[in-house]
Amino acid sequence: MKSWLVAILAAALVARCTCGGRKHDPVRIVTFNIEHFPQDTRQVDGAFDEIVAAHANLIAAEEITDPALFGDEARRRLGPSWMFVFDRQRVDRHHHIGVLYDREAWQLASITEHDGTRLGPRDHGILEVRLAPARGGTTVRVLVIHFRPTSEGRAVRARQFEALAGVAADAKRSGERVVVLGDFNATEDGDRTDLSALARTADLQWATAGLACTAFWRRDDGCPRSRLDHVLTSEPPLRAVAAGACATEGCSWQRSCPLYVEEVSDHCPVIVDF
Repeated sequence: MKSWLVAILAAALVARCTCGGRKHDPVRIVTFNIEHFPQDTRQVDGAFDEIVAAHANLIAAEEITDPALFGDEARRRLGPSWMFVFDRQRVDRHHHIGVLYDREAWQLASITEHDGTRLGPRDHGILEVRLAPARGGTTVRVLVIHFRPTSEGRAVRARQFEALAGVAADAKRSGERVVVLGDFNATEDGDRTDLSALARTADLQWATAGLACTAFWRRDDGCPRSRLDHVLTSEPPLRAVAAGACATEGCSWQRSCPLYVEEVSDHCPVIVDF
């Protein structure tokens, strides 16, 4: 066989194979802060319309006050094999964070809660959910977070970033695929600096660095938009978008927030393929 043909075939094999020769299947993952879910029937319908439209493999959810209802609605709308796993400690208005996944596609390997980001009674820990592809392949470690909000919480968030960096770096060293995502409440320039530092420290890709708004803030004098929700991945992202009203209403200051805020959430779903 000619040497140039051998080189082409070898390059093709390398491109298709990673982690011991197994090709990674693409994963579409969503993070979605569904404000105080469930507030009413309209919100339940609107939130799951967004989830169904995303066609995701995995969904990380924040601000879930009734995880049993969230799981029931997922099985009713997505199929009976879908399961919602969540943290044990309620905070704020009984909020939980968790991961929604399809048991036909994923096998639950482990659930771990890391307490380093719990710096006060209203703070969440880091929820680590390890899922093995049902058809074989590399396990995915999903680290879900919900950091302290508002500009006043910036100093606490800086300490939460430090705690998360250690957990994320350990996850990356495991050799498994890693995704870190959730509501970082990235309100200040310092939050974006910390997101960049987190990516470097844990050797991850800041998949959502280029996104525009992912959340709406309601004020008496208008509706500013912010980039609060983010995703970091162990591999370069194929795509990162904000869905919901953030995809259709733009991100500039407006006199009033879109109706979406009243009907669904003050956050938009963030979708990343990797």
